[in-house]
Amino acid sequence: MTFKDLRDYIEFMKKRNKLIEVDEEVNVDLEIAEITRKATYAHLPPLLFKRIKNYENWKIISNVFYSMESLYEIFGTNKLESISEGFLSNLSNMPITFFDKIKSLREILGLGKVMPKAKTPSFKEEKNLDLAKIPAIKTWPKDAGRYLTFSITITKDPETDVHNLSVYRIQILNEKEAIIHWQAFKRGALTAKRYLEKGTTRIPIAIVTGVDPAIAFTAASPVPHGIDKYMFAGILRGEGVDVTELDDKLLVPSHSEVVLTGYVDLNDMRLEGPFGDHMGYYTPADYYPVFKLEKVYIREDPIFHVTSVGKPPLEDAWIGKAVERIFLPFAKMLVPELVDMNLPEYGLFTGIGIFSIKKYYPGQAKRVMMALWGTGQLSLLKTIIIVDQDIDVHDINQVIYAIAANVDPKRDVWVIENALTDSLDPSVPFPPLGSKLGIDATRKFKEEMGKEWPEEVRSDEGVAKKADEIINKIIKRYQTS
Repeated sequence: MTFKDLRDYIEFMKKRNKLIEVDEEVNVDLEIAEITRKATYAHLPPLLFKRIKNYENWKIISNVFYSMESLYEIFGTNKLESISEGFLSNLSNMPITFFDKIKSLREILGLGKVMPKAKTPSFKEEKNLDLAKIPAIKTWPKDAGRYLTFSITITKDPETDVHNLSVYRIQILNEKEAIIHWQAFKRGALTAKRYLEKGTTRIPIAIVTGVDPAIAFTAASPVPHGIDKYMFAGILRGEGVDVTELDDKLLVPSHSEVVLTGYVDLNDMRLEGPFGDHMGYYTPADYYPVFKLEKVYIREDPIFHVTSVGKPPLEDAWIGKAVERIFLPFAKMLVPELVDMNLPEYGLFTGIGIFSIKKYYPGQAKRVMMALWGTGQLSLLKTIIIVDQDIDVHDINQVIYAIAANVDPKRDVWVIENALTDSLDPSVPFPPLGSKLGIDATRKFKEEMGKEWPEEVRSDEGVAKKADEIINKIIKRYQTS
């Protein structure tokens, strides 16, 4: 399924009777966020708020990623792994030089279909609009102010021209200024460092709101550094993104509802926060760079996309589960013994990761931990649990059994200090550095244990077959009695 834009998606959901139109007047100050959270917890479909207090002619959509079902609708499949499996199946004939020059992608894989395409924009410049007149929301009572919560920050690498699209929370300060909360590990912050290396402290950026949900999902996903997110969005959509080049040479989605352009001033750092985030706690105030607005573009009767975060499972949890499925084939390519992974929605995406492996040699579980902690967004995982391939990582009771039966704490529990961690983690005393926990819940080789692993109990096949026949008869009699 490919949507041209956010409006196309809304029409699709309307036809399926899966769009809730809210006619009551609502306030951007806490009310929309509270209603959105309650809707997500109740597994309701997207909400379209049609009457926004003090923001006439605006609509707000929220709860787009309301469950895993929402991702199946957006991508047109309930096997999300198949999206990336199809792409990776072409890698077998790819020369290593691909990783050096992104331009070879089109030639080697025939990916012209999924590359971005220049199109006439649906938006127009609006000179009488500023940040104060945009319906950014306040999500929790002690937040520092109103925030853009599902707007997409677009930057371009000064050397490679690779575009990055990322979702960062953005605190509105006044009509012309806002603070961009990009953490040190995020692609926006790394792009900023590249500009600094070239002696530039003003980074051209665009902030867009209201796009095809597949593009929004891409922006929220941990696409590896160096890969253009427009290209990756095209892979997920099966069709290239329509883009428009702005005066600053940045490409933005042509059918965005709102486009804000300007620059981030790295010499102007101000306190951002506090903000109630997806951990369920307020993030303390810290210094981040300021965005300076220069131009605003909007569509007629704009639709503003927001989200509300808090304790799971909210929208970010389902985005994280979809990332888990779509990126599993990539993880398997980097860690060949990997069988499956589970980033539990209550594990806060970077808190806990459970991985099953085909175990061939002693020490393999710790080797896999090190590989995972060195891989993209997985490097932020606080706790990694490794189990054998016969354990279903999505069945928490099976995982608990593996820990209970296979783990000797002194031998199999590994604590690493002063490692990169999620800056939003409230338990970390000196972010972004914290500790990590690795648990090897695999069965052990003799070299690991000092003796042979005990034999697992197994039923006699003949006895088990007869017992099945008898128990099935018993169940049938019981159900009909």
